[in-house]
Amino acid sequence: MSIDWSLVVFFIPFITLGVALLALVLSILMHVRVKKIFRSANSSDIEKLLKLHTKTLEDFVQFKTGATEYMKSLDHRIKKKTMNASTVRFNPFQGEGVGGNQSFSVSLTDEEGNGVVITSMHTRERTNVFAKQLQNWGSEHKLGEEEREAILNSKSKV
Repeated sequence: MSIDWSLVVFFIPFITLGVALLALVLSILMHVRVKKIFRSANSSDIEKLLKLHTKTLEDFVQFKTGATEYMKSLDHRIKKKTMNASTVRFNPFQGEGVGGNQSFSVSLTDEEGNGVVITSMHTRERTNVFAKQLQNWGSEHKLGEEEREAILNSKSKV
């Protein structure tokens, strides 16, 4: 089998033309992509542009770090705020006709059960108010039934 060199020589310019057209299309596509990159910057120097993008990326990373730390501090501060309030109304004299349901216990706590329970005992002659500090949903002072109920209601809201 012999190679017809005249036929090979005949097709070489067409093959070369095809490779040249492919190279032209690829260079046009690359030119369009580079144009898009440079359109966003005021610089015609690619080194300056890359430095600008690097600086912008570093700024975003620094901002993200700061924002994350700030969110953590907000989360910590929010946990310390009074969020749960519960009121229980009651009659401490149960049928003696002295107070009615004007007495109450209010529990004001944060997420961790720290806060205060305030109890008001109302009669016709006077009103007494008591406050007991809460830590971890409990108190070092003896709690009444209504106070425990108010604390339990606050705890159920967490």
